[in-house]
Amino acid sequence: MVDIAGRPLLLRTIDRLAAAGIVGSHVIVVTGYRQEAIRARLDKEGLGACRTVVNPRWEDWNNNYSLLVAREAVGGDSVLQIDGDVLFDGKVIPRMLAAPGPGCLSIDVRDQLDAETMKVEADTEGRIRRISKDLNPGAAAGEYIGLTRLDGPLARLVFDEISRFPDLSLTHEYYEHAYHRLAGRGEGPFRVVDIHDCITTEIDDLADLRRAEGLLADMDS
Repeated sequence: MVDIAGRPLLLRTIDRLAAAGIVGSHVIVVTGYRQEAIRARLDKEGLGACRTVVNPRWEDWNNNYSLLVAREAVGGDSVLQIDGDVLFDGKVIPRMLAAPGPGCLSIDVRDQLDAETMKVEADTEGRIRRISKDLNPGAAAGEYIGLTRLDGPLARLVFDEISRFPDLSLTHEYYEHAYHRLAGRGEGPFRVVDIHDCITTEIDDLADLRRAEGLLADMDS
């Protein structure tokens, strides 16, 4: 809900979805911390048709559970999953929607990846084999930036995989670990969607916020 040049990041994401024709009850917002503030702001902005789903484990489990709690709201549909801390330009969602399925991940294909980067390894045809922060940067194709499209059948497999995490003592893992495990078993396939020419940035701290504000002019030009 932090403002970026006067508009909260969440609302900027919803704006991008609306530009792609994804509106109203097709938008599912997973909440946790201060859930009532998010619901109130959506209502104030005339976005009351957006659905909210509460993650009761937002404080002690990793974000895998934030994806899992959306399962009932998603039903058997395809899903475009977007991390809540990413600012991106208007080219990303149309490119994701146009990509071949059944699963595709937005990847900034580049070198110079660090230890905190969510890295992916892929074969020569763009099928993702592994995804983890722990991968060797020299063998990685690039950085996953937090947008995934899962067609209905593959979304169900992902939800099933995450539902096993508590029994496997994996509640500390990111949701990407479900993609990693499924890809390792040959499920999917999950494919690379190269967005290196798009403008994106993850916002984790005040320095990132200042950087995001500086990028907005380029995004809107």
